[in-house]
Amino acid sequence: MSEEQNPADLVHRNALGYYEVTQKPTPEQLRDYYAQRYYQENRSSYQPDYSETEREHIEGKLRLRHWVLAQLLDPTDSTPSARTFLDVGCGEGWALDYFQRQGWDVLGLDFSSFSLEQFHPGLRGRLRAGDLYDGLQDLIAEGHQFDVLWLDNVLEHVLDPAELLRRCRALTRPGGVLMVDVPNDFSPLQQHLLAAGHIDRPFWVALPDHLSYFGAEGLRNLATATGWRTQKLLGDQPIDLNLFNPATNYVLDKSLGKGAHQARLEQDNFLLRTASLPAVAAYYEALASVGLGRSLVAFLQP
Repeated sequence: MSEEQNPADLVHRNALGYYEVTQKPTPEQLRDYYAQRYYQENRSSYQPDYSETEREHIEGKLRLRHWVLAQLLDPTDSTPSARTFLDVGCGEGWALDYFQRQGWDVLGLDFSSFSLEQFHPGLRGRLRAGDLYDGLQDLIAEGHQFDVLWLDNVLEHVLDPAELLRRCRALTRPGGVLMVDVPNDFSPLQQHLLAAGHIDRPFWVALPDHLSYFGAEGLRNLATATGWRTQKLLGDQPIDLNLFNPATNYVLDKSLGKGAHQARLEQDNFLLRTASLPAVAAYYEALASVGLGRSLVAFLQP
């Protein structure tokens, strides 16, 4: 992309209502990028290390999502300790580690073992490394099905989100759940900030990493088109509200980004420490219902 190009010109809104890159890389280019560069060159949101605040945030989000899953899974299907869990694009292995601590039988797929081996080397035996679509197809061919499938910041990276959701559906037991976490992009808030001049560019267009961009409507439409019901949709702390204030506008002044991010983590941690999980879930669900939240977390069932 040249400096003169507007990032928004490189994507288009498709028939399902989400945005996607007009010229996508080949499968071979994408595979090489994630296997050889993504984690190693620190291009992702993953980090070489995490502070105590960040680790509390990761654990708190996992506890909240576990609570939501417990409301959706049929308790008569199996005992909680017998749940099966597939993390597609497991990265550093935080979710694998959390659900293994709950007694679940966990398995991860990822292009590379690099990040998992840094943070959870003991889980290397629970990882199948390689192309995600191939890994899913292998599991389908082997007759596997899972109580819970996990797509945490994966759907926006893949060439064919619809095909990924279809393969996940084939691997989900009746009554099972697919959790999908994506950035909330091209949201009404973001587009208002751009139109009003609070920001000078669509900062959320992140090439070559993000190939698709979802809001609530597009994500729901994609889920419906691939055989899923959206049972619950959560937002999270709406960090983009900082962009109304010149003193906290981290797009126009990148030096403010770390402070805004730290405040968001501490706000989430405060809620998860002091409020009940049902109350926090209701709050985040209300945020999503009005289009707010830097991320969207959908809980889907076949």
